[in-house]
Amino acid sequence: MKNKDSRVRPVVKGTLHAVIATLLLVLLFALVVRFAGIGGGAITAIMQIIKVVSIFYGVRVTLRSIEKKGYLFGALVGLLYTVLSFFIFSIIDSNFSITIGLLNDLIFCTILGATSAFVIMAGRGRSA
Repeated sequence: MKNKDSRVRPVVKGTLHAVIATLLLVLLFALVVRFAGIGGGAITAIMQIIKVVSIFYGVRVTLRSIEKKGYLFGALVGLLYTVLSFFIFSIIDSNFSITIGLLNDLIFCTILGATSAFVIMAGRGRSA
């Protein structure tokens, strides 16, 4: 049981770090938008950048204690990040609508998590 726990804990920790990073970056960005008056197209692009940075950070946190198969753990962080973010932002927005956008996010973030793990593990000189 300890072995399973040693694999689950880093994924949960990394996912929570990624979601918290997203919430903080979105709040910071909301302040910038409020005072700088940024246009709609830029908002969409910056929200995607926030997602990429947050997932990369979460995967990095997860891989601190993972030696092998980092891409699987990275993909899991991306997937769980999407699900948790969906619930949090749906609660904030009071709108639980499952759309094709959510499916796109699930696919994008899962691939992004795995890709982030490849980059991080390669930077350490290990195979993902």
